Amino acid sequence: MDWEAFQSSQPWMQFPQSWVWGEFRKSLGFPVQRFALVDKEGRWIMAAQGEYRSKKFGLGYWLTPRGPQFHPRIAEEDYRGYFEEFIQELNGRGAIPKSLFWRMEPVINQQSLKRHLPPRFNRTAAVNPACTAMLDLTKPEDVLMAGMHQKTRYNIKVAEKHGVVTRVSNHPKDVDNFLRLMDETAGRDGFTQHDSPYLAKTLYTLAAAHMARLRVAELNGAMLAANLEVNYGNTYTYLYGASSSKIRQAMAPYALQWDAIRQAKAEGARWYDFWGCNPESSATPLYKPNWEGITRFKMGWGAERKCLVGTWDLPFNIMLYHAVFFRRLMKPF
Repeated sequence: MDWEAFQSSQPWMQFPQSWVWGEFRKSLGFPVQRFALVDKEGRWIMAAQGEYRSKKFGLGYWLTPRGPQFHPRIAEEDYRGYFEEFIQELNGRGAIPKSLFWRMEPVINQQSLKRHLPPRFNRTAAVNPACTAMLDLTKPEDVLMAGMHQKTRYNIKVAEKHGVVTRVSNHPKDVDNFLRLMDETAGRDGFTQHDSPYLAKTLYTLAAAHMARLRVAELNGAMLAANLEVNYGNTYTYLYGASSSKIRQAMAPYALQWDAIRQAKAEGARWYDFWGCNPESSATPLYKPNWEGITRFKMGWGAERKCLVGTWDLPFNIMLYHAVFFRRLMKPF
């Protein structure tokens, strides 16, 4: 089984574990390696794509975004044993270049945490969202509409009445307008975003592999909102979104999302992943107060919350690891 065949076996495909994403990260200067644990018959059990992130004093680490992943035939009660075998194989073969630790985001449901992660793992701050909102696209369109919050349905109709139109485009002029909207949105809503060259390269690189597209919403020729979407196998992901502070009463983001959902469904996707939301309980360390608004927006589409175990470190030198992270608990390295 090759890499993409394994990825295609997943019930919920993770674009950061795709071959294309790994090659994209290589193009940015990150060393990338891929590992798989196989049984005696050569069947893949689990796999992980990792990138090396160098830090000062040579204390770099490996990151596996949204991975490792297990083959669907593997029972959850066997995860821990295979995790241990996987780590032993990597260490025994010297497959991992020297690093302080390996940071992972196992695709394991949150309630499975204590049973399936080896005790040597240490929780750390999230790299990618541990909780997300997932919309089941196998439901008929009228059922999807009925499952939305009443206000969401109303705002879709408001956008229609205003004459908001949507289209897909990777034209450089539209990309430039999208990047300006991203800057405006980040400034207005107070969040940190990737810089414009990174966002543009993400779009152009993945679009060349037919894995990404820019969707825009306009009124009278003016771009009011835009989304960067990633389509990978059975999952479409709303990765980045931006909106203008002008004519907000036109509800352009609602027209944009509904168009994206309908197209993803028409193209045979199983899931529409809104890529990040708050967990249900505000008492958990994963909860972000500044995500409350965007979480309400995403959950308003009738999506279901799905939470994974989050981001964890596997130290290779436990004493040095704790020395480096002293007084930095739950902060990114």
